[in-house]
Amino acid sequence: MNKIKKCVTVRFFSIDASTSFFENFEANYSISCDESSSSRIVTIRNNKHLIKAISNVNDNYTISVVKERNTWQTKATRDGEISGLAVNQGIIGDPYYFSVLPKQKIIFGFTTGPIGSLKSAAQFALDQFNSDRSENITLSLIPKEKEYSKLKELPDYSSLHFKINSSSLSDVADDAPQLIKNLSSAPYIENNIQLSLDLDCSNDPESIVTKQSLIEIVNYLSENDACTVLKVKGLDNEGKKVNLDFGNAFMNFKVELKLRSKYIDQSTSLEVLSSAFDSMESLFS
Repeated sequence: MNKIKKCVTVRFFSIDASTSFFENFEANYSISCDESSSSRIVTIRNNKHLIKAISNVNDNYTISVVKERNTWQTKATRDGEISGLAVNQGIIGDPYYFSVLPKQKIIFGFTTGPIGSLKSAAQFALDQFNSDRSENITLSLIPKEKEYSKLKELPDYSSLHFKINSSSLSDVADDAPQLIKNLSSAPYIENNIQLSLDLDCSNDPESIVTKQSLIEIVNYLSENDACTVLKVKGLDNEGKKVNLDFGNAFMNFKVELKLRSKYIDQSTSLEVLSSAFDSMESLFS
């Protein structure tokens, strides 16, 4: 049997939460592991999620999540039979694997599903170990280039340029920027074509890209491997033109796997997370 090549990108997020969340995380995680079943299914916004506490080694807590994919509606066989997907007390969806380092306030992980949903899945996973649900947990990609800090400091933006494969827009996350949602639902965009967009930015309410939405769009597209070009033009405090390139602005770890099946099993996933941890060990020290 020929092996299947699968490319995986691990993303790193900083965790912004109350002090009590980090103080209680270990205890809440241990309770989940001590239960008769370390996994459970939770429904969020009409989508089922399976969450499982896997292991804790040296304060590195690993978690897996499977998010239900509602777009899978039917099964078709060669003889022309079309039927629904019968699932007995389970769900069909995309897998996610995460490592949580509460002392460093970091979570990192990957998915073989839509990359744009990685952040929301990571936040969902952390929420399950939060004692106080009234306290918000927010995640931010960890930048590795100085350009990202410049983006927030620029007083004026003039344009946004990006290239992305349209197939990556077929299933966007609920928290995606409005521009990305509009592209995803546009009937005139064909599947699996390369989109190249140059958009002007202004504070005009009718502008496609405003100063506020531009940062959200850059955050979102920076997580997407299908976005091959991501550039912003603006003016600095002295009125000079500035060109920022975000093609590889955030910390990540990439690896190519050779698999005998179409999905990555738990053992292999833990090896990927371990390799990602080793590659970024200076960040965690």
